[in-house]
Amino acid sequence: NLLLKMKTKTIVLSITALIFVVGVLVAGTWVAQQPSKQTCSGLDIQLVDSIEQRFVTVEEMHSVLKSKGLYPVGVDIEAVSCHAIERCMEEHDMIRSAECYKLVNGEIRLRLKQRVPMFLVVGTDGSFYVDTDRKVMPVRATIDVEVPVIKGAVSQRAAVEDYYDFAEWLAESDYWKGRIKFVHVQNAKHIVLIQNEMNAKIILGELAGYKKKLNKLEKLYTKGFDRIGYPEYREYDLRYAGQVVGRK
Repeated sequence: NLLLKMKTKTIVLSITALIFVVGVLVAGTWVAQQPSKQTCSGLDIQLVDSIEQRFVTVEEMHSVLKSKGLYPVGVDIEAVSCHAIERCMEEHDMIRSAECYKLVNGEIRLRLKQRVPMFLVVGTDGSFYVDTDRKVMPVRATIDVEVPVIKGAVSQRAAVEDYYDFAEWLAESDYWKGRIKFVHVQNAKHIVLIQNEMNAKIILGELAGYKKKLNKLEKLYTKGFDRIGYPEYREYDLRYAGQVVGRK
């Protein structure tokens, strides 16, 4: 009996030792297979529309992320929130959209599109641009684009709600695109247009019916004056139905 108990104890100890050894080997293998933490090795910021315009710089965008505590370089790649970076960029006055994603080499790529000014307003609420998304954007020294300028009794609300459609139509018109330099709004019923290449002013009157009014003047220009020559008028008045009144 004593011999049997000793043999049984020896077997139990051997099995326990074997389990321990196997456990150590499995644990070691599991640890070896776990990837080491990867830190962000770089941030590649691209202004995808920088050929057309450059209202911001890559260096400025790096600084913005640093100031907001979102700069990813040197941070555990798993802890980097691309969504937070995108949201931060899209809150910037000059950024229209942002796309952020992680690369397999540990870098972060950030693609930015800038906002596009449609026209400049110098009005009752100060100076500002209205962009192609019908949103107000601030004036800054880096914006160097030729867009129509609307001056006078124009609020932000009127600029966005009323004058945007007018400016968009001018920008898309085959004939009038680039021809109107200034829009002077004395009041809602007296709007005057200044042409780029002609001294004569265009009295539009109120904004309502601007397409019909300007199409009428276009026909006079293209089917009349382009053939016989332009008279030396100081203004063309479009406020009268069915006619254009020229004044010297």
